Amino acid sequence: MKTISILGCGWLGLEVARTFLKESFKVNVSTTSSSKIDILKKEGFSSFLIDTNYSNTNFQSFFKCDILLISIPSSADNFLNFLETIYSKIDLVNTHVILISSSSIYPNENRSFDESYKLDEKNCGKKNIYLIEQSCKDKFSKLTILRCAGLMGYDRFAAKYFENRIVKDANKKVNFVHRDDVVKAIREVVKLKSYDTFNLCSKEHPNKKELYSFQAKNKQIEILNFEYAENYNNRIILGNKITNKLNFKYKFDNPFTYFLV
Repeated sequence: MKTISILGCGWLGLEVARTFLKESFKVNVSTTSSSKIDILKKEGFSSFLIDTNYSNTNFQSFFKCDILLISIPSSADNFLNFLETIYSKIDLVNTHVILISSSSIYPNENRSFDESYKLDEKNCGKKNIYLIEQSCKDKFSKLTILRCAGLMGYDRFAAKYFENRIVKDANKKVNFVHRDDVVKAIREVVKLKSYDTFNLCSKEHPNKKELYSFQAKNKQIEILNFEYAENYNNRIILGNKITNKLNFKYKFDNPFTYFLV
């Protein structure tokens, strides 16, 4: 039986855990909340309390795994230092590590971005994400990086966060990916043992006004107003490398279809 350890069992990580448990993997999960330990155990997972702020703990059994999914928000406190403390606990050569990264690593420029864009500390969008990726690249022999666009689906939709608020840059195009497609991509890279960097983003990029108005009407919420900018950048994330290389098929090519599940 293969073991997958999920470092960060949040909205995405929990769904990945449930998926691999159904596929007869032994599943280890981590949480920063002690109240969730027993809840996760009841679902059939081996659960661990791991916090990026505390490095004086030894979780060798958690990191003894075939696949390690790092699904911690890039904004988490002490993330880089925490990575340094866990490297010694991981089989750096044989463990397949999957890092959930973000498409916000690309600079805010008026252009399209694919994985061939040469990033460095000066031109990246968010330096902490770039440094996290580089740290993992320096250490892991079998590494997959998934740069996710805005993660949406089910109870998470963009208009929800603008209820009774004003949406700025209403003509700006969006980059979103459905959680189901991220889970599907994780399964695919595990199955094919693909060690590469992939953007994950739906093919279509409607503007905020188009999409948020549709979502607000669908979910019966009110957005106060839309404001339009004259000067703005449309940063478009291209997510077709994974389709070309792995024959991966997105379930959701268009954010307008996210409500179909």
